[in-house]
Amino acid sequence: METIEQEVVVRPNMHTYYRSYRVDKNDTGIKMIPANDFSLVGARLTDRHNVIYTLQPDYEQYYQTTSLVKAMEKAKEGALTSINELIKRGDDGVAALLQYRIDHYEDLHVNLVDANIQLVEQQIVEDRYFKWTPYRIKS
Repeated sequence: METIEQEVVVRPNMHTYYRSYRVDKNDTGIKMIPANDFSLVGARLTDRHNVIYTLQPDYEQYYQTTSLVKAMEKAKEGALTSINELIKRGDDGVAALLQYRIDHYEDLHVNLVDANIQLVEQQIVEDRYFKWTPYRIKS
């Protein structure tokens, strides 16, 4: 009888929970929200009968999706909408437009470019444990 040992591949930082992604309508940042991460956050829930479930405040101010690619597209769409609104203001919006472009430089010029969104989509298809880390300029 021959024994065959199986190689077990353990990936570092592997998440075994489902995630959704939240994008504020006027922002380019994407926030990951775990859906079934049951670790304690702060205090315990003591009385389950008196729990009131409500929508998060300002729910109309953001998009939430289970697709990272869709979240990236929504972030890009929101950024373009914000930039167009600042451009429509004319001379009054120039300073705000410049500040918006500076604040969101990495997302506008690297993370949310169509080629990079397609690259992330391809990596997700090829590797189910893919973890996206947005590019940030190190200061």
